[in-house]
Amino acid sequence: DDCLAFVIFSRAIKMKNNLRIIAKRKRKLISLDTEDKNTFLKNINSCLDRVFSIENTIREVGLYYPISNEISPLVFIEYFKDNNITTALPVVGSNSNSMVFKKWLIKEKLQKSHLGTYEPFRTNKTIFPQIIVVPMLMFDRKLNRLGYGAGYYDKSISTLKRYFDKKQKNFITIGLAYSEQETKSIPYESHDQKLDFIVTEKEILSKVN
Repeated sequence: DDCLAFVIFSRAIKMKNNLRIIAKRKRKLISLDTEDKNTFLKNINSCLDRVFSIENTIREVGLYYPISNEISPLVFIEYFKDNNITTALPVVGSNSNSMVFKKWLIKEKLQKSHLGTYEPFRTNKTIFPQIIVVPMLMFDRKLNRLGYGAGYYDKSISTLKRYFDKKQKNFITIGLAYSEQETKSIPYESHDQKLDFIVTEKEILSKVN
């Protein structure tokens, strides 16, 4: 029934919005000690080693610029630099809910977007990254991610999956989070995109063998 589907959909949205409020407050209070930071870095490198063993043709990756106590993906930069990989950051359209990735080097200046995030200049080259590293507010052990609600990453992941499917190449998503951001279950909607990996300071969750 359409009516029942709408009720379920509305409940999922309400639950997610409530979780976002809780998650934002909780994440502000999280910090890692030196040992956990070092373990996190080792886990990130281990995850990347696994990814490149699955798909060794990767030449371009998408990162994000961290805000509001997000785990920083910029620690990936050295790994990618050593492997001659091009890095990019997302740029969100000012009049739409679309998102593209623009080439970015660590030394290049960024501009503040209308959303309060930092992004490369729109004149930079557009990239179709074969890996994207994704921010989040919460996650569960089924590789579900709670984002900020705008759906930019879900839409981009769906688009990039189709793009690389046509090229018969793997497209891989990696989420970064503190272990304390884990929750038992995140409400799932049909448009939500599960991640391939989630890396924390304690472990690497993966649906990839």
